[in-house]
Amino acid sequence: MNTAGVRTVRRNTGTAQYRHGQARTARMNRTMLKIVFAVLAASVFLYITGMARVLSGSRSINALHAQIDAEESHRQQLEIALGARHNPEMIKGEAMSRLGMMYPAAASVRVITLPGDAGNGGAQTVYDAAGESAAP
Repeated sequence: MNTAGVRTVRRNTGTAQYRHGQARTARMNRTMLKIVFAVLAASVFLYITGMARVLSGSRSINALHAQIDAEESHRQQLEIALGARHNPEMIKGEAMSRLGMMYPAAASVRVITLPGDAGNGGAQTVYDAAGESAAP
């Protein structure tokens, strides 16, 4: 074999190694591209599920705010009703209309002073519908 043939073989061997290196680099590039795509897909999936959780949480928060508003409105209605029940005129009207009670006439009210009651100056007011003394 002459030296020219050796050089040709070496050149072919170098070309084969070069091609083998290119194929190996291409395989590595495809593998890296697959890894990057998988990481990107996982990131997109996690982002979408996270946003879905945020949206779901936002909906439940809005539902809770609506429930709070309804409960506050109900509480205000109850306070108004309770305030009306403590109104003396309303109590008087209900007693007369529903229970058939009558307001005592001025002639049937007598003031009697009893000894020993120092809480209100020694006087007690006694209502006597028959006009008679209710004192003991």
